[in-house]
Amino acid sequence: MQLPDGGRMIWERDPSPLRANVPMSFRFRIEDRNGRAAKDLEPYMGMAGHAAFVRSDCSVFAHIHPAGSVSMAALQMAQATLQSAPPRANEPQLANQGDSHPTMEMTMNVSSSEISFPYGFPKAGLYRIFVQIKRSGRVQTGVFDAHVE
Repeated sequence: MQLPDGGRMIWERDPSPLRANVPMSFRFRIEDRNGRAAKDLEPYMGMAGHAAFVRSDCSVFAHIHPAGSVSMAALQMAQATLQSAPPRANEPQLANQGDSHPTMEMTMNVSSSEISFPYGFPKAGLYRIFVQIKRSGRVQTGVFDAHVE
């Protein structure tokens, strides 16, 4: 997928068919206009990137982060367990902001020219995947179509 600045976003896709109800990792490689690994990725809204998975009939919409996305209820249930365990490298950690609402502190690596998102399609159909990154101060969006069996 050609980006506005002349670079490219490439979906590093496994050749096997996409299947519903199977957890996957969606990997995207960013290249500069010369075809080399992009070295100018920056945090965008506190993360290395964002992805949205939208089914063609709009019955599915999922906004996903590189470390995954969870509901506030799941964060609250996991808070006690995660805070008592020692942190592991490159995993999200919970922080309590002085009230009862935990927030996610993301450890991100924007020095890489690749970004990945964990996701599993909930049902078969046609989907569009929107991937947003920030390079040299500009947000750029890659758009990809997917057929899910």
